[in-house]
Amino acid sequence: MFGFAWIARHWRGELRLSVSWWINCVALTLLLYWLIPWIAHASGLAGDKSASAYTAVLALVILQIAVVPFWQMVGLWQACDRTLRTTDSIFSARLAQVAAVLFTLMISTRGLVAGAEQVISARVAWALGPYQYQVTLLPGAREIEVDGGLGIGVSAAVSKLLAGNPDVRRIRLNSGGGALSEGVRLRELIVAHQLDTYSSRECSSACVSAFIGGRFRYLQRGARMGFHLPRNWESLSTGPVSSLYATELRYFQQRGVPDWFLGNWIRSGQKFWYPTEFQLQRAGIVNFLRGTPQA
Repeated sequence: MFGFAWIARHWRGELRLSVSWWINCVALTLLLYWLIPWIAHASGLAGDKSASAYTAVLALVILQIAVVPFWQMVGLWQACDRTLRTTDSIFSARLAQVAAVLFTLMISTRGLVAGAEQVISARVAWALGPYQYQVTLLPGAREIEVDGGLGIGVSAAVSKLLAGNPDVRRIRLNSGGGALSEGVRLRELIVAHQLDTYSSRECSSACVSAFIGGRFRYLQRGARMGFHLPRNWESLSTGPVSSLYATELRYFQQRGVPDWFLGNWIRSGQKFWYPTEFQLQRAGIVNFLRGTPQA
């Protein structure tokens, strides 16, 4: 039904005005707002925070908010002109033309924020390249330190060290954040190897997703942990918390983190929330505080 011939006929205004409006505009738009997020999740793009994945999602967003609405508007306008030439219903046809313009502006404007966020996220993903972190086996071969942004490849580097050093029992995480997918992969390694987690300076954003996987979780006194909601390209259909990050929050809940803590986290939005040491211990994010604050 929706082959190239159908696309061309709509573009030229050869379809009935009712078909152009109700099927090609209204129904197709509703379908895309469900289909695009589904494609992103089914293909794994929504869970992959690499630059290439962000670029692919950005292409889907552009298709949804620019390419398809432009095709819809042109075809509907052409169908209106055709109707004006063949009917006396001038008012209805002109009204449809106005609706075509307003419809396109509405769709494009609502999607503009999502598209802009994808551009920003793609640039961040490129910045978090594989050379923005250091993964080090500390003296004694019982502790690995991850220092810096969680760029693409950090989990692979940790996995390699773990494979060659079976006596490792703890991972030290000092990171302001990075790719959520890397944080999750680190957590999977931490859980699989039953490692303790420790932060001596800061563990924020995607880093906390790795930290929570620790068998026992230690925080240096004076260090901080930052929580926020990542930018959500699905915000038009899912609200402030994307379906991907909702899964992440459920994992924290399964680890025993209470609702009051998760509520504060969600309410923080995209601004970083830095809980107190008391709050972190009370919520079970941190099991033990160590030593005195480091300079």
